[in-house]
Amino acid sequence: MRAPVHATRRMGWCAAGGALLAFAVLTGCAGDGAQRQLGFAGSERMETAEATREFRVVTPTRAFANAPHALLVLERDLGGVIEQRVALPNATAIAGENMLYLRAQTSGSASASRLRLTEILPRFGGAPAPFSDIAEGDLMVSEDRHGSVIYASRQLADGVVCVLAMRRADTGARPLPRGSVGLDMMLRNCVRGDVRDALRPIGEDAFGLGRPTGI
Repeated sequence: MRAPVHATRRMGWCAAGGALLAFAVLTGCAGDGAQRQLGFAGSERMETAEATREFRVVTPTRAFANAPHALLVLERDLGGVIEQRVALPNATAIAGENMLYLRAQTSGSASASRLRLTEILPRFGGAPAPFSDIAEGDLMVSEDRHGSVIYASRQLADGVVCVLAMRRADTGARPLPRGSVGLDMMLRNCVRGDVRDALRPIGEDAFGLGRPTGI
């Protein structure tokens, strides 16, 4: 299996530069007005949907990303914006769940070119273990043919590595819902192996070929 990381370099949350064309990681970098224009929608309608819409179990073949080892796929409709949570195996003793979070964004729910860490982390109940003390200098960026991946890693005892990774792509392994302009992804994954192994669920192998088409 080809590793998903072709080039890697260290970066700060507020100094991503040109390498982060697809992302704006805005911890402390923008006021409320700017935050409402970037990333996930901050509207009352979306907030209400997130608080009230329930997840339902769906077949793994419905997952927007390839996840052949998924234990469970949950999905909910936030009013045309489809959100999925894909539970992944965890063969380590690290607290917390390995999870791939997916959201098929529309032009009305997010900027077409920006993704906000501060909007995604709350969907994990905050930074998941072992990233509760995550700092600016922990973040790296890697590139593959589908764009940029922003991630932090933790090397733990007994050959265990954990990653917290984010990306936006304009394609999925299966067609995205009609009206979707991009797929926002976040991964928490702890594995016995190296960083490349931990990043695979969000790397090139997560995608099919071509741009999304309406269904």
